[in-house]
Amino acid sequence: MVDHTQIVGILNLTPDSFSDGGKAADSKIALARIDAMVEAGASVIDIGAESTRPGATPLRAEEEWARLETVLPLVCSDTRTYKLSIDTRHPETARQALALGVDWINDVSGLENPEMLEVVKDADCQLVFMHHLGIPADRNVVLQGTNPVEDIMGWATQRMEQIAAHGISTDRLIFDPGIGFGKTVEQTFRLLQHIQAFKLLGLPLMVGHSRKSFFSLVSSRPAAERDPETAALSFYLAQQGVDFLRVHDVAGSVAAVKLAEAL
Repeated sequence: MVDHTQIVGILNLTPDSFSDGGKAADSKIALARIDAMVEAGASVIDIGAESTRPGATPLRAEEEWARLETVLPLVCSDTRTYKLSIDTRHPETARQALALGVDWINDVSGLENPEMLEVVKDADCQLVFMHHLGIPADRNVVLQGTNPVEDIMGWATQRMEQIAAHGISTDRLIFDPGIGFGKTVEQTFRLLQHIQAFKLLGLPLMVGHSRKSFFSLVSSRPAAERDPETAALSFYLAQQGVDFLRVHDVAGSVAAVKLAEAL
């Protein structure tokens, strides 16, 4: 576990991300954004090149790497002061990123691909595995049970056992309950209300709530303008002891976390 809530800054190298598509596709802009997020207080930078929003077109690994290789070699230095995460479900992308020295593999498909498990098995990296009901997300495919917390806890426990069976220590794992992936708005709010339950897994917990569509229950603002709601929820999640918050607006959530910890 980490000793306080840390901020994971999002860098999307995708032209079709739901809230900031295309804005960091140029390498100079991407590097400037990384510098700004680190200066604002991000301890991890999570770089993604494939959109997993509802309706997104899946990428082949070759297409994903073509986007990543314009930026990744420029930031993989031993002198960086932050951890570098790659948001990918493709084993070949993970293999190439690990060869450059990234610190995390953030797999939105929950490390369900046996080939991915083989790629990361002996690597020196942390592994984020996320609950989902399909990648890309589909708004018509959601949890059917009456207790989403119980359902996701059961899924996570099973995944932990299967990952351990591949010889991967649970000390390397971080769990993401997958806000916005296979959950209704009501289910999402219930998960957030009971987020501490996932600490029973004994793993660091990461929540990716930034600008997501469930905020429509309390706000009419478009996705790109939901940073105030994101920061407000970051305050709450920090109070609940969530270890990592994955956000677009680093400064807003850093301020929220500092206030939560001061209180």
